[in-house]
Amino acid sequence: MADQSNPDRGDGCDESDESNGNDRGIAVPAVTTHEDITYAERDTGDLKLDLHVPDAVGPIPLLVYVHGGGWVFETRKNAPDLKRFAAEWECATASVSYRLAEIPENTDVPFSVDPENTTPNGVFPDQIVDVKAAVRWLRANADAYGFEPSAVAAWGASAGGHLAALAGVVDDITDLAGDVYSDRVVEPSVAPAASGHVQSVVSWYGISDLCELSGEADTVEALLLGGPVAENPDRARLASPIAHVTADAPPFLLLHGREDDVVAVGQSQRLFDELAAQGVDASFYELLDFGHVWGADSERTAMNVLTSEPRPEHRFTTTPQVSENVDADSTLDGDQPVGPDLIGAFLDRTL
Repeated sequence: MADQSNPDRGDGCDESDESNGNDRGIAVPAVTTHEDITYAERDTGDLKLDLHVPDAVGPIPLLVYVHGGGWVFETRKNAPDLKRFAAEWECATASVSYRLAEIPENTDVPFSVDPENTTPNGVFPDQIVDVKAAVRWLRANADAYGFEPSAVAAWGASAGGHLAALAGVVDDITDLAGDVYSDRVVEPSVAPAASGHVQSVVSWYGISDLCELSGEADTVEALLLGGPVAENPDRARLASPIAHVTADAPPFLLLHGREDDVVAVGQSQRLFDELAAQGVDASFYELLDFGHVWGADSERTAMNVLTSEPRPEHRFTTTPQVSENVDADSTLDGDQPVGPDLIGAFLDRTL
């Protein structure tokens, strides 16, 4: 288990000078970066995170980013410019590793995998166990790093959007215990006294219902579950955020491209519909003419697409709970262009 009393500040700590501002000329605070912090020790290897903390006035919330990659490839470095957004949003940001599903030899997958990626392997529920462990570790060490432990959001894209959403609707990781997964499998071994609850969720083109996927043997969802969906319906259901939505779920901000041919936009629509049915505060931005990763080459550059001209057109839907609580000056009214300002406004409102 990772040491919680004396947190490992990683292999590098960048004490940034006062920033002169961002590309819009707005002054932003300095940001301190802590890289390669070990937050959990697993049998298959250590799990790490990178943390950026702004030198801001007042309580500093935390945003935990969960990378995509079909649950089988990429690393926590596959993330937007979290240091920049830590400054702009005056919010600490962390990008976390989690165990990836192993790709067996002779398995035909429609993407290339970096053989140098040393991220530990595991099958579900290892991935959400790790994300929840990272949230608990960060909350337990909030005072040491200088952010507010009571205000934590999760943000993810694609497979990371799935895990961020699952982190939002599964309050305690032990809630997954039962006939399918034993208490031992979901036992919180990292900072067990801390809460893994998150106060809000941002999901970019995430999967919400694995039972709706083909789930054949060589698909990424089958690799995640340890077998085809049709042969593991209970595992698929427990891995689906839609199955865990209750009225107690935190606020959600969902963004998805209508032309996404990797994760169908219906996945976010189904999650939004279930959140709305349960009376949860949720907003859904459906981007017209946009596909997976917004058409960018990676999550590192995806935000650039949203801020380029012409700005993406979108269809906006919100639950009545949002409409009743949003005043005329709010940026979460459907007119706000998608991009950093939208997420910043959502975090301001929910954290």
